Amino acid sequence: MVAASLLLAPPAASGPPVEAIAEGTFRFWKPSDGVATWTSAGVRIRIEPAPCRTPPQTEGCSFDHVNNQPLVTITAPGLPDYRALGDSQSSFYRIAVARLQPGDSRPGIVLENQSGGSGGDVREQILLSDGSGYREQLLPGHLQGELPARLSDLSGDGAVDFVLGDGSFDGAFGCNACTPRPPRVLSFRNGVAVDVSRERAYADVFRRALPGLRDRCFDRHQRYRNGSCAAYVATAARLGLVSPAWNAMLRHYNREGIDIWRGCVAAPPRGNAGADQRCYRTFPQSLAAFLRKTEYMR
Repeated sequence: MVAASLLLAPPAASGPPVEAIAEGTFRFWKPSDGVATWTSAGVRIRIEPAPCRTPPQTEGCSFDHVNNQPLVTITAPGLPDYRALGDSQSSFYRIAVARLQPGDSRPGIVLENQSGGSGGDVREQILLSDGSGYREQLLPGHLQGELPARLSDLSGDGAVDFVLGDGSFDGAFGCNACTPRPPRVLSFRNGVAVDVSRERAYADVFRRALPGLRDRCFDRHQRYRNGSCAAYVATAARLGLVSPAWNAMLRHYNREGIDIWRGCVAAPPRGNAGADQRCYRTFPQSLAAFLRKTEYMR
């Protein structure tokens, strides 16, 4: 979302004033907006639809004659202009300028590519400044949801952190919309984005998420609550509370549910392709295997 309070830079001698966005705050853009320009933390951002001759040809070019792939131009003092293409399949985008590493003298750029879908897949494109220019990388893993309107430093180390949903739970336990995503926290270490969810500095992220997940798991009126139970146990595991959460899940999960993770290790029997090839017969069995595979449990 566009920040509620947008400061306007002093107008130039000619032309409209340039919009100024607070550092760490996302600015929303969609292809039909055309060209948009603003400044943040001394960095000038220009975003526009890429020319339709730029491969790949997108649906926007075919039907609306406007490319839904953005071309972003970054202008920062003392650095050459840098141009980056966003995702060619996303519907809308958000951009923020933020300090990505402790002690950064120059802020970096976060380009959030939102493709939507039932799980809300998201692609976080990061531009890091190395003093002579920018280099790109993506936040790793299958991520879903969206970052908050304003990025914040959760650990107090002087750099922003990224909290998103763990996309490995997408479709794992039947009803996708009924399965909330446990948080994943990522941050930069030595110029590389890493998962820091296990670090004590981020425990509050999981403490805040846990009560809502527990309530959804315990709600016997919710037929498809087992996905919530999976997210509840996973989140508790990040806090070192997997044993009490597991015991509570055993008392409340839906025993009549068919929402069992089907990730099998064994090969299906030959000549029996039409048979039920699930490796696990109960939800707890499948959940234990899933949480070990995704490294929430050992």
